[in-house]
Amino acid sequence: MKSIIPLFLIILIITSCNEENVKPLDLANQIVAKFESKNSLSYDINYRIKFFNQLDDTTKVSANIDLIRQNNDTIFGGYVWIKSDSMARYYDTRNTYFINHRNQSITKYPKEKPFAITGNTLDETIRIYFLKPRRLINGVTDSTINITLTEDKLNGIDTWKLAYKFDDDQYSSNTWKDIWIEKESNFIPKMRYSSDMQGENQYNQWELSNLTYNDITIDDLKNRFEEIKSNYTIEDYKERSKEELSLLANGVQIPKLTGTRYLDGVEFSLDDYKGKMILLDFWYLDCFPCIKAISHLNEIQSKYKDLVIIGANPFDNNEKGMKRMPNFLSHNPINYPIMFIERTKPKDFKIFAYPSFYLIDKEGKIIHSEIGFSEDATSKIDSLIQINL
Repeated sequence: MKSIIPLFLIILIITSCNEENVKPLDLANQIVAKFESKNSLSYDINYRIKFFNQLDDTTKVSANIDLIRQNNDTIFGGYVWIKSDSMARYYDTRNTYFINHRNQSITKYPKEKPFAITGNTLDETIRIYFLKPRRLINGVTDSTINITLTEDKLNGIDTWKLAYKFDDDQYSSNTWKDIWIEKESNFIPKMRYSSDMQGENQYNQWELSNLTYNDITIDDLKNRFEEIKSNYTIEDYKERSKEELSLLANGVQIPKLTGTRYLDGVEFSLDDYKGKMILLDFWYLDCFPCIKAISHLNEIQSKYKDLVIIGANPFDNNEKGMKRMPNFLSHNPINYPIMFIERTKPKDFKIFAYPSFYLIDKEGKIIHSEIGFSEDATSKIDSLIQINL
């Protein structure tokens, strides 16, 4: 026993002396080892996000989180319970449940459709590396990311600050992420993320408190849910039918569509282009696939002078949209008219996803329809224009 004590002291001395020489990968491995030694994590979180489309305002979310790691779970990496205001979300590795305490109802989603969590900002409240800790190692070993590690203080506590700087790409620039790690506990109390895209900024901030490890079990979550379920109505999530998810059929006469033209506000309609082939694009400013489609639509419009392309936009004919439009067009020039339409009009065209396209012949009948953007899709549209123009 006497021989072990000096060795232990030597290890402590070496660790202390080398603390300033800790490398990002060393630290990531420490955090992963700490997280993987724990079964559960509970915490409170204040989460903030300013989306690209928000000019000045910030969305704020406060929640209580319970996470239980299950390494074989492919969706989130374990059990999840999120409580925020009068709502709760529960994932038990088989189903996701949206719990509405106001009307005492529960909607049950199958495992492969965890929309109750992934379909809103609460998704980010659990992205703090506990359920999938090895993402930290992937990040610090990614050669495309510039990583720096410095000492810092947060609320008077000694921390490491792990800073990620990402390379610019075609759409985003000045993208970075900072992670604070408490030296003594390896707990992550705060993260920040920022990215610029085409002159607009998105900012995220996570602030965690009241951390407890191994304070909750799977049975605790199951019992909590069973108690709620006994007093609430529960129904299965109803997926749209194939017919509901289909656009209007080929050969159908295109519905009437009117709107106002950006920038002069002149009223116009599809009827103004009778006798011409029309490519109708349903889009909006914050739809990234819509943005990617614009350059291809510009090429098609330049190629076919007798074709009319119209960008039908149901969401941005408001004060905020009008303020953002000049900056948007400076990064994404559009050489065809933009038509602002009423928000309810896409229903007449069975639009449920963006972008969606209709190619319309000279008699006003649908030749082809397409949901979403891909270069193959625009090539197909190009070929059909050549055949029918």
